[in-house]
Amino acid sequence: MGADLMPFADNWAYLKTELSWLDRLLMLAIARQRKETKAINKIAQTSADRVSSHWWKGVISVSKPAYDDCRVPAQTKRSPASYQQQLESRIAVSAKGEVVLALPSLRHYLNLTLFEKNLILLALAPEVNRRYGRLYHYLQTGEDKATVSDLPTVDLALRLLCRNDLERRRARASLATSESLVERRILRYVSPRPSTRLSSYLQLTDDWVNYLLAEQPDQRVLFERLATVSPEPVLALPAPTAATRAVKICQPEVSWDQLILPAPLLTQLQTLGQRASVGLTRSAAVTAPPPSKSQVALLIGAAGTGKTMAAGAIATSLRQPLGVVDLKQVHPDDWPAVLAALDSERYPVLLIKSAFVWFGRNSPFSSDFSEAHLTQWLQQRQANPGLTLLSAHYLHTVKARWRQQMDAVLTLPMPNRAERKILWRQAFAGIICSPEIDWIGLAKQLKISGGEIRVLAQAAVAIAQSKNAETVTLGHIQQVIEQRSK
Repeated sequence: MGADLMPFADNWAYLKTELSWLDRLLMLAIARQRKETKAINKIAQTSADRVSSHWWKGVISVSKPAYDDCRVPAQTKRSPASYQQQLESRIAVSAKGEVVLALPSLRHYLNLTLFEKNLILLALAPEVNRRYGRLYHYLQTGEDKATVSDLPTVDLALRLLCRNDLERRRARASLATSESLVERRILRYVSPRPSTRLSSYLQLTDDWVNYLLAEQPDQRVLFERLATVSPEPVLALPAPTAATRAVKICQPEVSWDQLILPAPLLTQLQTLGQRASVGLTRSAAVTAPPPSKSQVALLIGAAGTGKTMAAGAIATSLRQPLGVVDLKQVHPDDWPAVLAALDSERYPVLLIKSAFVWFGRNSPFSSDFSEAHLTQWLQQRQANPGLTLLSAHYLHTVKARWRQQMDAVLTLPMPNRAERKILWRQAFAGIICSPEIDWIGLAKQLKISGGEIRVLAQAAVAIAQSKNAETVTLGHIQQVIEQRSK
């Protein structure tokens, strides 16, 4: 089992992992704020200059910049699997081992978005250590003095957890709905004086603090606290629907240089993204007419050849979340509900894995779910801005009539020897490896996909960690390869 698939020992082990991620997020935000403050202080002479820096910053430049101002920070490659993907895998493994995790249970039961889950974590952190309160205070005021409140403001939460204006607008709107965390009495606004909603503090209610910090959370508490106050207690919200269970929404961070693919194929994928970008940009403008046709493409390739990563790279370039549905994991009884939920407004960039289940030669249909329903759904997706990607292992498993309606059919091949060498090095990005590892020999030894290479690399790292080794050696990798052959 790879290092990223180790189950959590208990709820606190999970919390420590999440808080480590929050630490890195806060340190990065503080570093950026200090850099910005340093640049402003070089020019600002009065307090008025500092207050108006948002206007003149970028207009006035420093005539003699310091050495640090000219340096281009080194760019580090991200691992193919993002933190959220690795975390979700460990949560799934923990669930199979019947390890109760409070925050993931709450998120699953209420079908919370990633922003809402991280918002709860942001409010929970000062209950674990007041250091988080001091960090929030510095990011909110720029002062290192003792903080009056350890709580984060709505403004800070939006700045930390959202990447652009669109995400901030949607996140703020989610706090004002009838199903928001505030309305469910999980979070509450705290304002010591008349103020705007942005400057209000967010605080977890006491009952939820105790549940989220329990070493072995009692799931009965979760259900009791979500019951409404009435003569006949009923759950405030129903359990997640078939559609919300089927669609996984992620925020991929995959750059184009992480895709080790032939240059013509990479160009075709980028072109798909550019065409989808035109449609999404036009739809955001009120006066501009909508595009005539959205993009629908079919990705063909064996397991591990990079179909999901390619979809992630396009979504990253579009700055859009990626909705992923694996049809093999959806029960046929749920097909009509899932199909109805896959609209372009909710999922502008959508990847449907195992597409042969719906679009294949032997797909079972019923009166509630037929080829006519699929045709209508596909036409609606094409009529609205966005990008729809279907993926399958083999081209012949998708009916010809559906293939003819695709804007592009792209085949992702197995990597050659030179590409496998790059994939091996990429799989160990950020990991200290022995200089004696023969990467060319590894690429020659196994003719496998990039996905398989990543799995083997994770297992080799796990073996090195279990032996307290300072570096990953060729012996660790060969041990994993031998286990795979057995």
